[in-house]
Amino acid sequence: MKMTLEDLLAGVPAQDGNGGQLLSPSVSASKARRAEPVTPIDKTTAIAKLVLQDEAQARANKTAQLKAAREQRDAGRKG
Repeated sequence: MKMTLEDLLAGVPAQDGNGGQLLSPSVSASKARRAEPVTPIDKTTAIAKLVLQDEAQARANKTAQLKAAREQRDAGRKG
């Protein structure tokens, strides 16, 4: 049996919206571009920020692991 579009859409509830029209973009393509060119120092700064964020996250993860291990060790001594 070959399915038709009507068969597929039979269980889909009616939709309220834009009346089947294509949505227009909220920002034009020319405005979506960056207003000023990206300089090499901007690229370097962005990369440096990412590296610092990654290092901070790794440090926070390691601190949490060490804290959990210390708490587990201390709980074993008390019990």
